[in-house]
Amino acid sequence: MMKYTKTATFLFPLLEIPKELFTCDVRNSWGTQKFNNRFINAYLHDESIDKYEATPDCDFVFILVRNFQDAEFDTFYSTMLAFPNYVDSYDNNECLVLVYTVPNHLQKDFDMIKRGSYSKVSSDAKKLILANNFYSGKVFTLPLILNKADVLKASWEDRLSNPGSEVDLGDQEVWPILDYPKEILTQEIINSVSKKQNLTPSGGF
Repeated sequence: MMKYTKTATFLFPLLEIPKELFTCDVRNSWGTQKFNNRFINAYLHDESIDKYEATPDCDFVFILVRNFQDAEFDTFYSTMLAFPNYVDSYDNNECLVLVYTVPNHLQKDFDMIKRGSYSKVSSDAKKLILANNFYSGKVFTLPLILNKADVLKASWEDRLSNPGSEVDLGDQEVWPILDYPKEILTQEIINSVSKKQNLTPSGGF
């Protein structure tokens, strides 16, 4: 399974798009479920697109989605296009990419998260992240990150320390900053996702 990016965990929720919209129940002709979520991952940049470059006043989020044309897809697609911060959408090798801007009132929170200042975001941003994230780890970790919990700080210090050389993180955040290259959507990622979708068993005998 693909690991969710930090964009999907901390930044996608700030678009104010309910994650429940991506839930689905797509089955093959034998009634076996193929997938139950259209959302694949989210990124800060698409290497194949030049016209949506982030500026100090405007960021973009690129959502990679399964482009399977089931009976409910048109409703899903029209709903996604209706959001006021929708910018564009395009197909790429059996995947759909949806592009959105960050709402103005959450831009400061977005900037803080890009700098790794997870605990400094507003209470509204924290609520959105906790309610609307896509996260590959254990969900209880997220409140610890957003509140710079001592228990998580101690865990990192223990992990980073060596005998005779103890690490003190002081007042630092308790989660790694975004590694920007890992937040970029590449053609390799899309090709990998398309290949996996094509390898999904179509049913039993």
